[in-house]
Amino acid sequence: MRRSRGVSGFVASLVLVAISLSLTYVVYDGVSRLAPPRQELFSNEALILGGTPEMEQVQVNASMATSLQALEADDSSSHTGVLYFNGTTYGTAQQLCLPGATTFFSVFTASSGILRATGNGRVWIDGVWTESLDVGPGWHEIMFADASSCQVTSPDGSGLSFPGGDVSTVPLIGSSPSASFEFCIPTDGLKHSLVLVFDGGFDRLA
Repeated sequence: MRRSRGVSGFVASLVLVAISLSLTYVVYDGVSRLAPPRQELFSNEALILGGTPEMEQVQVNASMATSLQALEADDSSSHTGVLYFNGTTYGTAQQLCLPGATTFFSVFTASSGILRATGNGRVWIDGVWTESLDVGPGWHEIMFADASSCQVTSPDGSGLSFPGGDVSTVPLIGSSPSASFEFCIPTDGLKHSLVLVFDGGFDRLA
């Protein structure tokens, strides 16, 4: 049987439409499988605690559990060392304490017990000016104010030093990853640039 040109053209058009729809499905189906970038939402609360040096307590609540990677204070980042505040500016050091400045960082304890931090300056543990504190498992923030020598001892009696796996240059109280973070920073009460870097983005505090 001889097929007319009109019928052949119609059949060819249907085949082309089917191929186009199939390609469109493949392309858009592939795109739909690409997970969009994580978009955390943050709710921050800051409270000035006063004292010498003056302290600012920060509570960060995220919309999903995330890991805190770094704190950037002005032009300094915990990526490069232990953060310190000398009364006017922030910087980093390769040691846990520094004369004429307040260093701040966190240590991890695997068990409950007495966390000790001693030095020839003032010592702050989890929001309290003290050299020893009964703590639970997790991360705990420590500060040394105007100390040239210092030592941190975990509840199991082992010494913690920098660099080390149980010492983090990111100030943190609690667990990580988490949807809630708390920490304190020394400040002069003036405006400084403070940015928290997470594994899925960043959060500008000031």
